[in-house]
Amino acid sequence: MAELSNKEIKFWRGEMKMLDKLYRARMQKWQRLIDSYDLKFDKRMRDLEPDSIVRISRFYPVVRQIIASVAFNYPKLFFVIEDEDAEDVADILERAAASLMNLMQLKPHVHQAIFDALFCSVGWLRIDYNPPGDEMIAPYVANDAMEEDLTAVSRVSPGHVHLDPTCPPHMLGYARYIRERMWVPIRFLKEDTDIQHRREIKPTTVNGTDELGFGEPQVQAADTDEQQAIRSSIENGEYVLVDRIHDRINKKLLMFVDGVDKPVMDRPHPFMKMEFPQRMDLLGGLLFEDDGQTPILDLQRGEPGVGWLVEQGFPFVPVKFDMHSSSFYPEPPLAYIEDIQNGIVEGVSRRSDLLKRTARQGVVAEEEALNNPHLLDNLRKGVDGQWHTVLNPANFHELNYGNVPGDLYANEDRLIAYEEQTIKTSELTQGGGPSKTATEVSMMASDASINREWMVSRVADTYISVVRNCFQVLGDPRYTPEALKVNVAPDGEQRMTRILTSADFLWNYRIQVVAGSTQPMAKQLEQERWLGFYDRAAQRPNFDQLELDKRLAAQFDIMDSEKLLVDQYNVEAQRAAQMENAQMLQQLTDPGVLPEQDHAAHAEVHQQYQGDPQYQQLMQRAQATLPNGQAFDPQAGQMVQMIDQIVQGHLQEHMMAEQEQTEGGVMPRAAGSPATVGDSIQSQVQSNAQKISDVATAEAQAATEGV
Repeated sequence: MAELSNKEIKFWRGEMKMLDKLYRARMQKWQRLIDSYDLKFDKRMRDLEPDSIVRISRFYPVVRQIIASVAFNYPKLFFVIEDEDAEDVADILERAAASLMNLMQLKPHVHQAIFDALFCSVGWLRIDYNPPGDEMIAPYVANDAMEEDLTAVSRVSPGHVHLDPTCPPHMLGYARYIRERMWVPIRFLKEDTDIQHRREIKPTTVNGTDELGFGEPQVQAADTDEQQAIRSSIENGEYVLVDRIHDRINKKLLMFVDGVDKPVMDRPHPFMKMEFPQRMDLLGGLLFEDDGQTPILDLQRGEPGVGWLVEQGFPFVPVKFDMHSSSFYPEPPLAYIEDIQNGIVEGVSRRSDLLKRTARQGVVAEEEALNNPHLLDNLRKGVDGQWHTVLNPANFHELNYGNVPGDLYANEDRLIAYEEQTIKTSELTQGGGPSKTATEVSMMASDASINREWMVSRVADTYISVVRNCFQVLGDPRYTPEALKVNVAPDGEQRMTRILTSADFLWNYRIQVVAGSTQPMAKQLEQERWLGFYDRAAQRPNFDQLELDKRLAAQFDIMDSEKLLVDQYNVEAQRAAQMENAQMLQQLTDPGVLPEQDHAAHAEVHQQYQGDPQYQQLMQRAQATLPNGQAFDPQAGQMVQMIDQIVQGHLQEHMMAEQEQTEGGVMPRAAGSPATVGDSIQSQVQSNAQKISDVATAEAQAATEGV
């Protein structure tokens, strides 16, 4: 791509100057709301001294309530695969999403972005890719907790993300660019080979008149001890304030530094789509991976493709709860209750001031005071049970100014009711006073539920967007993770992990968020719900008991439940039963039953004895007849009857032994229990005996007719 022209550089410098002015005004409002949250009330109240203000915060409980009720405490995503030939892909992607969110430590970033959105209209999350090795991503020092060779998510201060002001209020993808400000240690810029004009870069000077920023160095005029510490840290660390521009139109990533005329970075955006040709061998044949299906791509000869790896063309995910008619930035939610909080603070402060001004006072006759100079102090400092000597008790009079006017309490109740109607997300309302009717309570609870569901959906969209963006990035061969391992074994079975490849993320899918994961006790509630289902389904014949037990173990995070469950396929027991079958067929003897045997596995093998080739041959010989109608081998029929009787008796012994095990609590009966198998074998023996009897009857009838 061609370097920026002077005209383009002038355009970007003009845009950044305009954005500085725009966001300075916005951040003044945001800072005012933050100050209210921090109990910094600078507004003077008529007839009240500053030290008489009771600094209570309505913002604090409201913010805690909102984050606790709409933030996902156990975020869980559900995938719906739209490709017909995909098997078990949904489970793999769900586990990959859970693992990715855990590795990226996504939840605290989302929670902080929710906090930002309440005060600053929009909270921002940035998608990055942290390459393997020592190479780092800007701002270079923030990726110590990030996994190598994997996508990463960072919450970015709202004051650091400047959006194209021409962006419509509902669609981020229509913006031309996003400007991101960040503080970077100068030594990292000097060491980064992608940075140009490195000799011209100088540390950003910070003096007492500079505005820094709340939460992070950006914008705040208050010269507090904390701000002084931030300034000192910036100066000592030799930081540089850089402007990084994500140019969606031209698919570029630019970086500007004050004091350097030209951009210090001008490169294709790393998250633009690329098309890579397949590598070929010396003879012109296409190269594939070891599986023979995955093509080996030449990453050095890529060409720009159509579109982006990230949604909307920006590696940013916004968190916002409201809309606006003309701006992407709506009014901050807490701004709607700012005046309500101020009214409540003033009402409480006035009540407190009235109580102080009307404290109990009294009047003492002058002659009493002259007669006893210590009387006034004795009255003021007196303790319970103390007696005083006076000339005349009528010389004393108590001053009582009455109680606080009831209108102050009623006004506070109404303000709290307005607050609840505006922003509450919990059905447990507390305001409104004792006069609130049941209908009013019901309507306010309904409003709270609607508010909560609306905000929950926005947070759910945030998790979906982050995971989808990360999956689309990891599906690109440039960012294929080399160490992202996921358990691909079905639930309840022994763990089996494999490393995911880019092909695992290229399916067509839809993502949904499990709504229950917003609840603080979501894990316990899910377990209780599943236990209720298990209790109902455990004794139903249409449900697979073994699968139910596996799912039950999975609900309690028991990854290798196979070690706890009865072995459904006991190989040693099957082999022993096969040897016993051979003994009963060849030697016509019962091998006997040992109490510690796996009786279910033995019974499953024993019931298959009629499929043995030796038994089949005996059966054919027993049913064969001579031309005169007589049995070809009567002894074979007798042997078949003996084998059937021996096997039936042997199975009955297994049934009795298993019953003793069950009653003694040794081992439960598994699938294919001898209780049903025994009945089946008995019916088969009777059927075989009937067949042989029919053959003998036919022989006798034929012999009689021949006579």
